Amino acid sequence: MSRLFRVLNRRFGPLSKLTPDELREQRRAMLKATLAASAGLLLSGPAALARIGRVNKRVVVVGAGFAGLCCAHELKSAGYDVTVVEARGRVGGRVLSFNGDFIPGRVVEGGAELIGSNHPHWVAYAAPEHFDLKWLDVSEDDDLDAPIVVGGKVIRGDDGTKLWEGLDAAFTSMNALANTIDAEQPWKSPDAETLDRRALRSWIDAGEFDASVKGALEANLGGDNGVPTSKLSLLAMLCQVKGGGCQTFWTDSEVYRCKGGNQQLAARLAGGIGETRVILGLPVKEINIGKSPCVVTCADGRTIECDDVVLAVPPSAWKRIRVNPDLAASLRPQMGGNTKYLTQVKKNFWKEGGRSQYTLSDGDISWTWESTDAQEGDGPIGLTAFCSGPGSDKFRAMSAEDRDKAVGAVLENWFPGYKENLEKVRFMGWPDEQWTGGAYSAFAPGEVTRIGPTLAKGFGNLHFAGEHCSFAFMGYMEGALHSGASVARRLAERDGVTAPKKLPLPEVVLEPAKEEEPEKPEEKKLQPVGG
Repeated sequence: MSRLFRVLNRRFGPLSKLTPDELREQRRAMLKATLAASAGLLLSGPAALARIGRVNKRVVVVGAGFAGLCCAHELKSAGYDVTVVEARGRVGGRVLSFNGDFIPGRVVEGGAELIGSNHPHWVAYAAPEHFDLKWLDVSEDDDLDAPIVVGGKVIRGDDGTKLWEGLDAAFTSMNALANTIDAEQPWKSPDAETLDRRALRSWIDAGEFDASVKGALEANLGGDNGVPTSKLSLLAMLCQVKGGGCQTFWTDSEVYRCKGGNQQLAARLAGGIGETRVILGLPVKEINIGKSPCVVTCADGRTIECDDVVLAVPPSAWKRIRVNPDLAASLRPQMGGNTKYLTQVKKNFWKEGGRSQYTLSDGDISWTWESTDAQEGDGPIGLTAFCSGPGSDKFRAMSAEDRDKAVGAVLENWFPGYKENLEKVRFMGWPDEQWTGGAYSAFAPGEVTRIGPTLAKGFGNLHFAGEHCSFAFMGYMEGALHSGASVARRLAERDGVTAPKKLPLPEVVLEPAKEEEPEKPEEKKLQPVGG
């Protein structure tokens, strides 16, 4: 959600003063701070090894995405009898890493991709005491041209400086408003209902920003959330900003990839749960929580009795499962319609013309980037086009042949030589995937306060997990992990297994660091000659 701000900051703002090594060190410092703050956050880990005993509770988790796997992993570590049931034949949900099977010798993320140094659960799981996963820094392309296209106009040079100044003022203003929000329980925030009913676009329109800044805000925030800002709750946006630490939301939320692919984390979590406890390729047809015990009925007719059920699939897929008592359709938040168009090209040919991998546009393609960025080795690489909202809908409605022509025309215009370097493509239409039905949550005006409390607390013995339940990290893998771990901790607290613990959000920074004025040397008075 922060790429535009980071790109401009690196060119015109405080980050422009840092060398690449200094920037990497700054990111590492943020990682260390996040890791220190997340100590003891998880029920698993070294502290869990000393826990003796078993909880006489059975839990069924429906869905083996990051939220479901995290929840099950933490519950099992706390002594619960856990079973995970997943409709797909793999774990990971909307995390899907193509490890050599799209581009030979390369990792390309077909789903969720970027990680923040301000994402506490990701950082905790990647630490050596857990799964020891490694990071790849997202490249900044400091000396390359990264055009921003708003209203058909390419913004460069002095216009880029003005755009940075306008966005810096806009985001500083948003930071101040976000700082008043309770990111975990936003319905308890001051003026929560008013902020929730207000569309983000209304806030943009009311700002004293020029047309290019407003256009860039729409392109960036609407594009990343997957819906026009006129259809997005202002409160939902403020939650994300506060969850990321306000200023660090814009600078630190999308700075890493997981070396070897994000799906490694899904595999490690599943391994910790146990092969026999994770059932793949088996859709759940019905969940009955109306009486004790709860009963989960699967597509093959088998039933699983349990004390609690965790529904950890996207709300857009709930319609495939009967829930008794009925799971009201009104509980389903709006989902963004983002898609990814993956390509394999012969080389990063754009650099030959001084072009960056990054382009932001308010057109049919919102963003581009190199999907194999920072990976070692020679051979073909990946270029991804990220499509949002109406543009995504347009491409989804096309035949594959027409879509390839349409996307190819845009990319050839942005990256001359694209067509002659293109080798193959793959379209990731998550809104059309049967077990997903959308990209990620994008709460409409009024939805946070209306359905948020139920999503956060569940009802009875039915609990919800997924990025749509984490208002501090909506749309991110961190949101899925946060929600899964939160459900696990809530059950453990209910059953007396552990003491309450509050999520450690990043330290709030409201404004970018100001450069200190150098001290002026003391003026020396000249002595009269012969004095």
